[in-house]
Amino acid sequence: MALENAEVLKNLQTQLTQVQEQLEVGRATALRLQGAIDVLTQIESSKVEEEAPVDGGEEEAETTEGE
Repeated sequence: MALENAEVLKNLQTQLTQVQEQLEVGRATALRLQGAIDVLTQIESSKVEEEAPVDGGEEEAETTEGE
């Protein structure tokens, strides 16, 4: 039995709607993932900066005045 054009059209429109909804969900998920990646990248970058010595790792010798 052959499908009528009207029935095929209805099926295609339904499929298009479903795919568009899936795309929106995918876009939202991708946006959330990118945000999480950005935050974690910043956190990791700040850890590296905190671990690196600010003054080149040299300790300053205490000076006493008047000796």
